[in-house]
Amino acid sequence: MQLKKIITIIFIVFFSLNLHSQRLTLVDSIKLTVQKEPNYNKKINLLQENIKKIYTTKFDESIQLAHFGLKLANKNNDKINKGDFLRTIGLSLGKKGNIDSASVYYHKALKELEQSNDNKKLGLLYDDMARMYRKLQQSDRALYFYDKALTLYQNDSNLEGIARINNESGAVFNAEGNYTEANKRFLKSLQIQQQRNDSLGIGYSLEFLGNNQLLIKNYKKAESYLQQALKVRQKGKDEFALMLNYTALGEYYKEVKKHKLSNNYFEKSNTIAKKIKFPDIQRYNYQQMMKNYEDVNNYKKAFNNLKAFNILNDSLYNIEKLKNIEEITTKYETVEKENQILQQKAEIAKNKLHLKNRNLWIFGLTTLAVIISVIGFLLYKQQVLKNIKQQRENELKLAIEKIEHQNKLQEQKLSISRDLHDNIGAQLSFIVAAINTIKYYLSDKDEKLTSKLDTIKDFAKVTTQELRDTVWAMNKSDISIKDLHSRIANFIEKAKQSQNKTNITVNVDENFPEDVTFTSLQGLNAFRIIQEATNNALKYAKASQITIHIYKKEDNICFSVKDNGKGFIEKNVELGNGLLNMRKRSIELKSQLNIQTELEKGVEVSFCFIIPKTTIHKV
Repeated sequence: MQLKKIITIIFIVFFSLNLHSQRLTLVDSIKLTVQKEPNYNKKINLLQENIKKIYTTKFDESIQLAHFGLKLANKNNDKINKGDFLRTIGLSLGKKGNIDSASVYYHKALKELEQSNDNKKLGLLYDDMARMYRKLQQSDRALYFYDKALTLYQNDSNLEGIARINNESGAVFNAEGNYTEANKRFLKSLQIQQQRNDSLGIGYSLEFLGNNQLLIKNYKKAESYLQQALKVRQKGKDEFALMLNYTALGEYYKEVKKHKLSNNYFEKSNTIAKKIKFPDIQRYNYQQMMKNYEDVNNYKKAFNNLKAFNILNDSLYNIEKLKNIEEITTKYETVEKENQILQQKAEIAKNKLHLKNRNLWIFGLTTLAVIISVIGFLLYKQQVLKNIKQQRENELKLAIEKIEHQNKLQEQKLSISRDLHDNIGAQLSFIVAAINTIKYYLSDKDEKLTSKLDTIKDFAKVTTQELRDTVWAMNKSDISIKDLHSRIANFIEKAKQSQNKTNITVNVDENFPEDVTFTSLQGLNAFRIIQEATNNALKYAKASQITIHIYKKEDNICFSVKDNGKGFIEKNVELGNGLLNMRKRSIELKSQLNIQTELEKGVEVSFCFIIPKTTIHKV
């Protein structure tokens, strides 16, 4: 028996060493081939070709080869390929889930490639950086880099690049809810890829179109686009693209309530994601499967998928990584601004020098007194410039201190919201699952206990949703009108499932300023008042129509919830916690809650508060 154990251990060690040596052999053999080539340009081409074959599946090997290429480029003072190898390292690190490290290499690559004239490689870098910011849901920065890449590709008539950027920037508009602009870009990309007969590009365009149609609930077109994309991709050998297609089909069948079929596609996607080591997609798939199992009341499997999601989520997008990326980006933006200031100063200095030479030529015979006056003027000017510089440095120092203070507050908010979601949220889900298990083992005759358990379960579900709304608000440093509109739409969608006889609509005035943002507390208070007023109308008013209106009135933003129900006389109604809470929240908004009602003519709840000063963040 002991001999068998020893043989087994030896076999495992030998097998592991064999795998390790095979991995090393792949990298070493490529290095050896490159080293034998005497011509530098051919060395680089050989290295790039081999990296291109493996970079979508073998991330560690790609990083090793890119570092090898980086040493060659440094030795030959080759900025273009130095920048491209730095980009490759960043790309591979990003696919491994090391987003903060990827950001470091992207910005190093940016420094090299922006000094070169290679628009193709610089365009690829802009594209990769935009994709990173898109995943981090930083839409402004993503579109900034997509626009820079698109400009380069259009100047070079690079159809492949133009098509790709239209697809990916369309995804940003899609995420922001601008489905018309997204669809326009996806169709443009598909037209170019069909013109180029690029099956890989056609697959991506069809997938993006399918996802966009799904979001506007055009289910027939959505399924058609996604199945067309699947046929194209099953003929090819791109496992990464096939993985994305399976996830998209999982989303579609989840939306049309075919939960089992949806989970089958998510599982297929995860099989490929595990094989090519792509944790980002695995994390998303686990989250969607959890929701599918919740919808069919299989809470045990839902909880298992929640645990798998949390494990991957912690490793991919923890607060420290996001903080590191923000610091790196801020440093880059600061350097860019400083460079612009230096260039402006250099131009001013150049103009001054030209003017000074001309004046010296014209007034060369002026008296000593004039020369002394000029010198005095220059000394005075230098002192003024020095004072201005000192003043700007002081202002910059104060601004940096303010930003650091805001960042610390935001980190604390994120930490609290994460604790709420991971601990209390998981415990509430466990309570619901436990109640279902208890009910399963109870006798059907014990109706009183069963009813009490159902009440507790419903309370836990409502508490879970309120917790999610609170976490949503805490996770944002500020909340835009689009964010609030989207949250209200989600609430209405769920309300319609229980009250399908009542029509609920949301109207936002066309002239409403898009750049209005609120603090997280203002956004949450406004949402809670709208939610409570809508729930009251659904429960008590017996209304057939509820209208939520968001509009601007002078310097105020106003909200109203109006129904056509039976109404009430306020003085004859005992004030419950709902009305009291709405009034309390309106006071926190420095507003007054107005309730207009008349028997059989409905109720209108409205409130207004001063529009906050807006700040648009741009790269």
